[in-house]
Order: sequence, then C-alpha cells, then structure tokens
Amino acid sequence: MANKKKILVVDDHAPTRALVRTILESEKYESFEIVEAATGTECLKAMDKKGPFDLILLDVNLPDMDGYSVCRALRTVEEKIPIVFVTAKGDMKDYAAGRAAGADSYLVKPIARASLRSIVGLFTSVNRSARGGKGEAELTEK
Repeated sequence: MANKKKILVVDDHAPTRALVRTILESEKYESFEIVEAATGTECLKAMDKKGPFDLILLDVNLPDMDGYSVCRALRTVEEKIPIVFVTAKGDMKDYAAGRAAGADSYLVKPIARASLRSIVGLFTSVNRSARGGKGEAELTEK
C-alpha cells in the first residue's frame, strides 16, 4: 500500500474542516492523513511540527491573520508544497491576490465534492518537482 498523502486543512469554521475531512476520507482509491488548523498561527506551527505536507487547503478568512499572509509565510519556508485557497471570496481580485501570494489554485465555497476530489487528486498525484513548481489547475464552484 502506498504512503498516505498528508494534507493540512486550514479553516476557522470547524464544520468546513469536518466536511473536507469526510470527503477526503471517503476516497476508496487514496488514503490521506489529514491535519487540521483553525488559525494562521496553528497552520504555521503545524507546518513546523507535523510537516512536510503534500497539499495545503487554506481559507482566506482566518481570525488571526489573512490567508494571503499565511500563504506568503509558507512560501518563504517551502516553495513546492501545493497551496489551494478554499474560500468564500470569489471575486477576480481575490483570485489574483491568492495567486500573487503564491497559491497554486483557488476553490470558491461552497465547494462540490467532485471539485475538491479533483483538485486534491491533481496536486497529490503529480510529482511537484516534475511540474517545475506551480500548477495551473483552476476549479471553482458557486
């Protein structure tokens, strides 16, 4: 059996973290180890203590700092881990801010199960170094 892919889910809304966990744990063909964080500070601590991760799913609206700042901080430590914003902020300016902060992709809440599965599959199945860093997946659900 292959090693479990390690995913960090960062969202201050516990039901959203639970939903993401439920969707990912329902995957029959893939096994994930899911680590949760409710704040930007918890995210950065998890990266230090429980990383590295195969993927980070990051909300923009966090109680202690915005997700863009968290993303920039993560990029100073690790350039190759895929970071996908999963957020209610769906304007083009928000998408552009996410890309400028270093995110690889952007999902708009509420997210469809199929969209989450697709984006997670894309970023956990492809060797990041073989892609030369950034991915170009863009999946949004309204």
